[in-house]
Amino acid sequence: MKKTLTINISGIIFHIDEDAFDKLNAYLDTLKSHFYNTQGKDEIISDIEGRIAELLQERITDAKQVISIDDVEEVISLMGDPVQFDSEAEGEEEAPPAAGDIRGPKRLYRDPDHKVVGGVASGLAAYLNIDVLWVRLAFAVFTIIWLSGAMVYLILWIAMPEASSRAEKLQMKGEKVNISNIEKSITEEVSHLKDKISDLTKQAKKTVEKKNSRDENIFEQILGVFLSILKVFLKIIVIIVGIALLLAGIGLVLAFLFAIFGWGGPIILDNNEAILMPLTDFFSLLPMSTGGAAILKMGLILFLGIPLLMLIYNAFRMIFGLERVRYIGITALNLWVIGLIITLFFAFRVARDFRQPATVSKTLEIHQPLNDTIYLTVNEDFLDELHYNSYDYIQGDDIHIVVTEEGLYYEQIEVDIYKSKTADYALNRITTARGRTIRAAREKAESITWHFGQNENIIVLDPYFPIGEPGGWQAQHIRLKLEVPVGKYISLDES
Repeated sequence: MKKTLTINISGIIFHIDEDAFDKLNAYLDTLKSHFYNTQGKDEIISDIEGRIAELLQERITDAKQVISIDDVEEVISLMGDPVQFDSEAEGEEEAPPAAGDIRGPKRLYRDPDHKVVGGVASGLAAYLNIDVLWVRLAFAVFTIIWLSGAMVYLILWIAMPEASSRAEKLQMKGEKVNISNIEKSITEEVSHLKDKISDLTKQAKKTVEKKNSRDENIFEQILGVFLSILKVFLKIIVIIVGIALLLAGIGLVLAFLFAIFGWGGPIILDNNEAILMPLTDFFSLLPMSTGGAAILKMGLILFLGIPLLMLIYNAFRMIFGLERVRYIGITALNLWVIGLIITLFFAFRVARDFRQPATVSKTLEIHQPLNDTIYLTVNEDFLDELHYNSYDYIQGDDIHIVVTEEGLYYEQIEVDIYKSKTADYALNRITTARGRTIRAAREKAESITWHFGQNENIIVLDPYFPIGEPGGWQAQHIRLKLEVPVGKYISLDES
C-alpha cells in the first residue's frame, strides 16, 4: 500500500503516489536550478510544466487514475535531463544528434507569429518545410486564375487551429516538445524581443530629437487622423459584411431545413425534364432501404449543414469581435468529411441503379372507328376505381404520384400525335426505364402495366400506371404514339 498525494501542475489536478511525487519534485527542482540564470526562466519553467501536465494527462485512463513512478520516469525520458544538456555542452567535439532524435511528428497549425492575414500560408510552409513565399504565390495564382485560392484559404482558415502554445508551435515545425527545444524557442524569442525593443528605443530617441528640433509636420498629423478614421471605417465594413453573412447563413439554413424536411428539394432529370420535389418524398422513391435513406439524410445534413453553420459562426465573430473557439474548426471539418463520404457513397450506389436506360415499344390493338374521327379522353375516375380506403400524393413541379395502401401510381404519360403511313389509326406504347444493367432496365420497362379502354370511336386513357412499392422508382415513363391517317381527325377533350 502506497500513500497517494494530490498535486496541481499547470492548473491540472493529478493523483500521484509518494515515490512518483519525490521523483517529479526532484526533477522540477533540478530544472529550476538549471535555468536559474537563464533569461526568460519563468516562461521556460511554465512551458515545461505545461508539457509535463499534457504528457501525464495522456497516461490517465478510466482504469488507472494515479500517476506512478514509471509514468514519471517515462515523461522525464521524453522531456530530457538538464544534466545531459550540460555534459553535451562541455563536449563540443561530440557528433551532432541524429535527425530522428531532434525531430518529432508534425501537425498542421496556423502560424500566428508570421501571419499576414490568418497564418494559413505560414503554417503550411512550416509543415511542408518550404519558403512561405511559394505558398502565398500559389494562393494568389489560384485566386486570379480559377478563383479557388481564396475559397481554399478560407476553408483552411476555419479548419486549421492556431498554434497558440509553445508545444503547438514546436509540433508545427516537427520538433520534439522537450526541454532543449522549449529553452531554444524561448531564448530565440527573448533575443528577438530584445532586438525589437532596442530598435524601438532607437526609433523613439530619433523621434524625440526630431520633435525637439522642430514642430511636428502638419502632414503627419493629418495622416494620423486619416489612419484612425480608416481603422474605424474598416471595422464598420467588417461588421456590415458580418451582418450580411449572418442573414445569408440563416436564410440558407432555413431553406436547407425546408428542403430536407418537406419544402423544396432536388432537381431530378427525368425524360429530359427538370422535376422539383421534397427530399423526403424523393428518398421514398429511391431503391434503398428506410435505414439507408435515413443515413443518406444524415450525411446530407452534415455535408451541407456544417458549412452553413460555420458561416453563421464566423459571421457572429466578425460582428462581435469574438475569439475563435479552439478545435471548433477541425471538428467541423471532420464532420463535414464524414458527411461527404456518406453522401458520395449513397450517391454512387443510387447512380449505379440508374446507370443503363432501356426502351420497349409495343403496338396496342385498337378498333377502327366507324366514322373519320377518334375522340381521345382521360379516365378522370381512375382514383375512385382503385377502391382503396385512402391515398396520398407526392407532387413536384412536373410529377404527380399517388400513394395507396398497395403501392405507388405514377402520372408520367405523354401522348404524341403523328401522321399515319397507312389508312388506319394506330396506337403504340413506348415504355422506358433505367437499371443497373441494360437487361434489368429492359425487364423493368417490360413489367410496366398500363390500361386503356375503347368504346366505338372513343379511347379512354388511364392517367396513372403502377410503379410498385416505395423504392421501386426506376425513372419509368410511358409515351403513347397515336398515328392518324391523312384526311381523318382526332378530337381531344379538356382532360
